[in-house]
Amino acid sequence: MKTPAVAAVLCLLTATACGASRDGARPAESPSVSLWGTADPSAEPSGEATEPFDADRAVLRIKRLGFTADTDPGILKSLRGPLRAIHAHCTGSVDGHCVSVFFFHGNEYAGNDATGVRSSAITSQDGRTVTLSYPQFLPTDPQCCHSGGERTYRARWKDGKVVFSPPLPENPNYADR
Repeated sequence: MKTPAVAAVLCLLTATACGASRDGARPAESPSVSLWGTADPSAEPSGEATEPFDADRAVLRIKRLGFTADTDPGILKSLRGPLRAIHAHCTGSVDGHCVSVFFFHGNEYAGNDATGVRSSAITSQDGRTVTLSYPQFLPTDPQCCHSGGERTYRARWKDGKVVFSPPLPENPNYADR
């Protein structure tokens, strides 16, 4: 059984683009793209970063996963930590309906929100809590327009991982399915 760190190293050694898109529209799933483990499970957020945020490194990690950050690295450097979130879209997406939120604890990648998300927004983040909003698409909604309202989730760092309240469903744009 491989840990996400071992899988990531193997991916780099084989020079494959883990998570890179084959058709330019959607990234392939990668075992390292799940939220949920980190090197120091005992670390709890203090509300302040202990070291400057390496936004360039974070943006490069996001790019290697097949996404493009929606915010300039210069602006990302000012995010308070230790918990930070970066919204990104699938590299090469023509309609913009392939997005994800990537989490970093300190300068370490901690995972992303969900795979296959059509639309989302980071509504706030303060270094301890990240608030995300997801439009709710009903089965008859066109791709452009949701009619099911919005759902809000809060992400926090707890016991070495990002946890959501309420728990994040597999696809938060279709939470009732």
